[in-house]
Amino acid sequence: MNFPALRPLFTVGLLTLAGLCSLLTGCAATSSAAPAANVATASVQQLDTVLRGAASNRPVSLQLSTNQVRTGDTLGVQLRATRGGHAYLFQLGTDGKTLSMVFPNAVDGANHLAPDTTLVLPRETWRMTARGPAGLGYMLAVVTDQPLDLLALQAQVQSGKLEIAGAYGAGLAALREVAP
Repeated sequence: MNFPALRPLFTVGLLTLAGLCSLLTGCAATSSAAPAANVATASVQQLDTVLRGAASNRPVSLQLSTNQVRTGDTLGVQLRATRGGHAYLFQLGTDGKTLSMVFPNAVDGANHLAPDTTLVLPRETWRMTARGPAGLGYMLAVVTDQPLDLLALQAQVQSGKLEIAGAYGAGLAALREVAP
């Protein structure tokens, strides 16, 4: 039997399982994150490649609640795109190599963004908490017209790589984490 209407729910369910197996480290980690056995390394250059691949006519604004946090503090993000679409938030941890998909996540998969509206994260059902180590981390927001394959995206992130196909907008913000 084929249930196309249930496919998004199935995908979110599989993403939930994948999300529970991954670790969000560095500046912001969801409070429900579990350690990963094998975390691949990423780099600022990979984020730069995604940022440079963004269409100039699809601006994305990404603002952090603060530019500096102490380990243990909570963090907020505001994401805005002139063109609506599907929002994704990635983080390169303060260790300079750990790539994480912060949003959508196992707790919150509602990533549709209407044109010229602001998406405020995290929502009430989850938190982003600074987990260390002290250092400089980056948040990358991507907004696409069509939803991305979350399982394929999570597999990329777990391998330390990030490639976005098709036309998209992107924004980058830096965050310094200091010891408590």
